[in-house]
Order: sequence, then structure tokens, then C-alpha cells
Amino acid sequence: MTDLLIGGLPLPPALIALIRAGRWVPPPCERVYLDIFGAEPDHPYFYDLPDMKRQNEFWQRSGTEDVYGSPVEGRSVGIEPSLSIVIGDLGPDMPIALDYRATSTVPRVLHLRFSGSPEWVHIASSVEELISRLYGDDP
Repeated sequence: MTDLLIGGLPLPPALIALIRAGRWVPPPCERVYLDIFGAEPDHPYFYDLPDMKRQNEFWQRSGTEDVYGSPVEGRSVGIEPSLSIVIGDLGPDMPIALDYRATSTVPRVLHLRFSGSPEWVHIASSVEELISRLYGDDP
């Protein structure tokens, strides 16, 4: 499988395969969202490749001052839009993103959650871990 870049960042092969197979879709069970994201979904949407490219054209050009939870030096919270790919959302202002700040090969997965104030929460160390948590052994 050839590399697919979104804003110059490589989309993980496991996610590409799931998208191309038409299986990168929100799970029907709401309990999954609470267990993984700690939030209830509001019309969740997992992006296909055209939507992912379109969503990230604006997202990756945003400055850290334009998004919730700017990175704080010495802390792993926040997000750098130019070093991330938004792959879906759980509803308005609830994006799911791949964070490439630490590595360009195995991005961690973050989710913007509102619990009093907005914060980016680490939900998986890799796309493969997220896929396993979302779909179990049968994505």
C-alpha cells in the first residue's frame, strides 16, 4: 500500500485500509464512546479520504491560537494543527486527531473533550490501538 499524505503527514496504513474497505465508521454502541473518549457522541462522523483532505486543508493552516488547547511547553496536552490530522469527530467541536509532534511514523490519537474547559485528551498510543478499542477483533 502506498503512502497517503494529508498535509504532508503520512496517514497510517491501518487507517487507510479501513477507510478503503468502507469500515472506518462510527460504532453503533454509545457505550464505546464513553469508554474510549469519556464523552457521549452528538452525530459522530469518521471521515472518508475526500472529507479528511477537505477538513484538514483548513485545520492544518490554523495557528495554535485558533484551536482549543494550545500546546504548553513541557506538557503533552494541546495540539499543533500543522503536526496533526483530524480523522473524525464525535460532534460539533469534538474532533479526533492524530498527533505527530513526537513521531512522524506512529502518531498518538487525541480527542478534544469539554469537561469544564476544553482539553485535548490522549485516547490511544496509535491508530491500531484506537481501531482495536473501537471495533475489537473485527473492525
